[in-house]
Amino acid sequence: MPTRSAVSHFITARAQWLVWLCALGALTAPLSRVLPADHTPLLQWLVELAAHWQWLYATVGAVALGVLLALRRAWWLVVPALVLAGCFLWQSATLPRAAALPADAPVLTVGTANLNLATTDFDPLAQWLTSADAPDVVVLQEYTALADAALASNPAIAARYPHRLAVPQPDPFGLAVLSRHPMADTQTLQPRSEWDTLRLRATLLWNGQPVHVIALHPMPPLNAAFARARDQALAQEAQHLSEKGGLGLMAGDLNITPWARGLFAVEVQMRRANGMAASWPNAWGGLSVLPLDHVLASSGWQVVGSRTGPDLGSDHRPVVVRLVVSDTD
Repeated sequence: MPTRSAVSHFITARAQWLVWLCALGALTAPLSRVLPADHTPLLQWLVELAAHWQWLYATVGAVALGVLLALRRAWWLVVPALVLAGCFLWQSATLPRAAALPADAPVLTVGTANLNLATTDFDPLAQWLTSADAPDVVVLQEYTALADAALASNPAIAARYPHRLAVPQPDPFGLAVLSRHPMADTQTLQPRSEWDTLRLRATLLWNGQPVHVIALHPMPPLNAAFARARDQALAQEAQHLSEKGGLGLMAGDLNITPWARGLFAVEVQMRRANGMAASWPNAWGGLSVLPLDHVLASSGWQVVGSRTGPDLGSDHRPVVVRLVVSDTD
């Protein structure tokens, strides 16, 4: 029968391995952003795949550090602790938070939700879109003909969202924009290559001013070419919004996390309005690991709040943000 000291040694040894493995995993995030992607795309892709899992590294590493602190105290524990915290917190830029608002300040609530191609029950979606917490404008991905029919046959949703731009598809890349506010200048951009996906553009007429909106769901980074195409799509649409000027929004399952090069590359033009909460996979009643779903906004906005939305029966949780126009805009 092992002694208490032997058990302690067994646990300590494995906790040490976990701490260092998590710290090394966390370091892939800054490393992926300094690798020369144009010269080593395969290496960049592999390192970035590992970099996305910062929530996992931080959580497992923190548990292992707690075990080690309980069993022994060592000065070297500060090194992996700083690595884990630093890599996790070094994210692409976010919008500033709004100060205290007047009661009559106009707030735009924006949501994005990946419905999942396999979904056939849209009752949870209908309940959300007709609830008091429903966004003013919502971007839907993996939007199928079945989803389109379910929403079109619901008079409450039609009344709540009288303006829409919908392109259902039988693959995972159908998109829709539902809005309580009028839309103009709608555009449907079909894929330009085998690595590209559908894009939607529209201009909302909100609070007496135009808001340029882009719906996007790029390919997941299954290989280096798809990852590069995703980053190019983000850069192209961010540049488009920058050229349009004024208030801009980009939303969708962007298949990218806040630690990836692609979001850092567009942060001058577009910043994340949502927080660091993970949205995929929606497992065991809400356990998620990767923040893949985002609302990006131009500098004319400030964030009032952000949250994940209800369980819609998809493998993604919706993301919802509340925005106000910056008082310096």
